[in-house]
Amino acid sequence: MLLSGLAPFDRRGHQRRLLVDALRRAERASRADLAAATGLSAQIVTVLVDELLDEGLLIELGRRQAARGQPPIELGLNPEGGFAIGLQIDRGSVTGLVANIETRIRSQQHMPCCTDDPAAALADVNALVDRLVASAGIARARIWGVGIVLPGPFGVEADQADPLTMPSWTRHNFVPDYSAALGCPVIVGNDATAAAIGEHLDGAARDLRNFVYLYIGEGIGGGIFIDDHPLTGAYGNAGEIGRMLVVDPEGGGASALESIASISALRQMLVSAGYAEALTAEADELLELDPATRDQWYGRAAAALRFAVLNLENLFDPEAIVLGGPLPTRALLQLAERLEPLPASVSLRPNRTQPRLTIARSGRSASALGGATLPLFRALSPQPRAARIARLRPVLLPAKRNRELRQ
Repeated sequence: MLLSGLAPFDRRGHQRRLLVDALRRAERASRADLAAATGLSAQIVTVLVDELLDEGLLIELGRRQAARGQPPIELGLNPEGGFAIGLQIDRGSVTGLVANIETRIRSQQHMPCCTDDPAAALADVNALVDRLVASAGIARARIWGVGIVLPGPFGVEADQADPLTMPSWTRHNFVPDYSAALGCPVIVGNDATAAAIGEHLDGAARDLRNFVYLYIGEGIGGGIFIDDHPLTGAYGNAGEIGRMLVVDPEGGGASALESIASISALRQMLVSAGYAEALTAEADELLELDPATRDQWYGRAAAALRFAVLNLENLFDPEAIVLGGPLPTRALLQLAERLEPLPASVSLRPNRTQPRLTIARSGRSASALGGATLPLFRALSPQPRAARIARLRPVLLPAKRNRELRQ
C-alpha cells in the first residue's frame, strides 16, 4: 500500500529532510519548535534529532533564555556537517568552489582548460577538485557530492557552432565516468535552475515558495520554483527563457530574448562599435569599454526584459522575479531601475508585501555556487513523491466507460 506524500521506503528520509529544512529556515529552534513546524510527533522529532546530532549534522546551541521554567535546548545546523563542490563548465574554462551546508564558500578557483567535450576536461577537473578540497582544508570523504552546471538546453538537436550551447556535454551522459573519477556522486543541472536553488537555500529567495530566477549570463535562462520545488520539465529544459520571442525595441520584429539582453548581446554590440577586445573581455571590462554602447544596451535589454517579466508573471504567478546571474550586480541594478515601471500583470496587486522584482545575492558565483547546492538541496530539502518514484502507467478505461466520459 502506498502512503500519501512518499513511497513507504522513503518515509524516514523524507522526515529527516523535513526536519533539517525547517531548522535551516528557522536557523535555531528547539525540539518542540521543530515538531510544531513540521507536524511530526515529539517522539519522532526526538529520535531524528538524536540521529542527526550523532552524525554531526546538527549541533546544540545552548538553552534559550526564558523568564520561567526550564528553558529548552536550541538546535542549529552544523556548518562543518557537510560540504559539496560546484563546477561551472564554460567554453574554455571551469570555475569551481567548495561550499558548506550553509552554502558558505570555503574555497574557489577558476581554471582555463579544454572543455570541447567531457573526456577532454576530466583530468583537469579532477586536479581542480583536488586543489579545491585541499584549499578548503577538509577531507575528501566529507564531500557529499559534486554538482556540475551547464548552459542548456539538454539533449536537443543543437548547432555545434552556437557559442551559447555546449551540445558535446548536454547530449551525452558523462556522469558515470565523472562519478568514478571523482569518487563521489555527481549531479548535472541547468545553470539557471542551480542558481535559483542557491538563492532559495540562502539568498534573496530564502523565504519564497514560488519565484522565477531570471539568469543573465552569456545567454539567458530561468530557474522556476513552484511550491518550494524547482520545476525542471520532462527533460531538464524548463526555464529556457532566453529562447522566448520578444519585440525587438529597435527593429520592431520578433527576436530571441538572449539576442538582445544577454552579456553576449552587449559583447556583439561593442564589437560592432569597433571594440575587438570585447570578444575576450570579462563582463566587468565590457561595462567600461564604451559607456555610450553600454547605455544603449541597457535601454534595449530593459525594454526586452519587460516583455519577459510580463509573460513570466502571467504564466507562473510568482511571489517575485529574482534578477541574477554572472552579470555584475551594478549592471543588474541598472537594469532593474530601467525596468520600472513594470507592466501590468497578475502580479500587480494592492496588497503586495514583496517587491515584484528583486536582485539576487549570490553575485557572479551564482552558477558554481548553484552547482554546489544541487547535492545539498537533494539532502536537505523534502522531495515530492513525483520526483522520487517512477511514473505510474496510465489507466486504460474500458471502451464503454470511455464513451460515457466523452458524453
